[in-house]
Amino acid sequence: MSSVGFAQPWWLLLSLLALLPLLRRPQDEQVFSWTELLPPDPAGCWRQRLEKALAVAGLLALALGLAGIGLPQTVATRQGSGAEILVLLDRSASMDAALVPRGQTPRVDKYAEPKKRKIARRALARLAAGRPHDVFALMMFSINQFQVLPFNSQPEMIQAAIEAGGVGSGLSDTDVGGALLAAIALFDDRPANGNRILLLVSDGGAPLTPQARTEIAANLQRNKITLYWIYLRSFNQPPLAESADPAYDRSVEVAMHRFFSTLDTPYRAFEAESPSAMEHAVAELSRQQLLPISYQVKVPRTDGAWLAFLCAALAFAILLALRMRHLALPAP
Repeated sequence: MSSVGFAQPWWLLLSLLALLPLLRRPQDEQVFSWTELLPPDPAGCWRQRLEKALAVAGLLALALGLAGIGLPQTVATRQGSGAEILVLLDRSASMDAALVPRGQTPRVDKYAEPKKRKIARRALARLAAGRPHDVFALMMFSINQFQVLPFNSQPEMIQAAIEAGGVGSGLSDTDVGGALLAAIALFDDRPANGNRILLLVSDGGAPLTPQARTEIAANLQRNKITLYWIYLRSFNQPPLAESADPAYDRSVEVAMHRFFSTLDTPYRAFEAESPSAMEHAVAELSRQQLLPISYQVKVPRTDGAWLAFLCAALAFAILLALRMRHLALPAP
């Protein structure tokens, strides 16, 4: 159960004023030579008690309203079906180029074709929107890695983080091995919660040292992570589907794909050489990994000041009505 909080707790000092109606006032005392002459007045006693109670309640409610009473923001756990998805998005300079399908000639106008990073961001936004129960994180990389969004289940924050991937331009060098290790490390301190997916979105590969390969394989196994690679392949890049062909032995993309294929953990690659192929890859990925998962959502603060002011107004209104009725009674 959430505890009550106050936006401006110093206003609670006014609650001390609620003691004033309980104090004995000199004008409330009258001197009689013999109290036996006084007729019994139980209704008057109860009216006096009611007036004091209304005054105390009204002052207390007013102080609580000024203090901003309410329930603080909390984090609630929900159950759904989905996965923990960490998107590792390539932000190298090559992602600023157009995605030209194989067999087509690039246009002279560099703005004529859609850019790879824009295609990737648009598809990722649809992926996140179609999986509302997933927990997403976003990391970008070129020669270095930087985390854009920690694991989060808020749709607005996820979409904003994906949109931020279009800011600035990429660098020329790419360190895929370092990026993979940094991304896998984000799962280290998280409790196991449903399926874990590392989604690599890149238009190329990079040489992986033997040490990097060993660490990647071991860390994926330790954290039980499924690796997906959406490969945005342009017209002059080798196809992963023909990775067994000796003609592609020197290709870093093929070498990286061959290594991923030898992992003890699940791995799948999607080739996307056009915007429609990218959408198809994301749609296929969206149909995967729909297993039970618990996720957390932020419940915003509940403001209770309006209710406190309403109670204060009602108490003072009833008190005023009682006093006016008392003043309107004829004198005996």
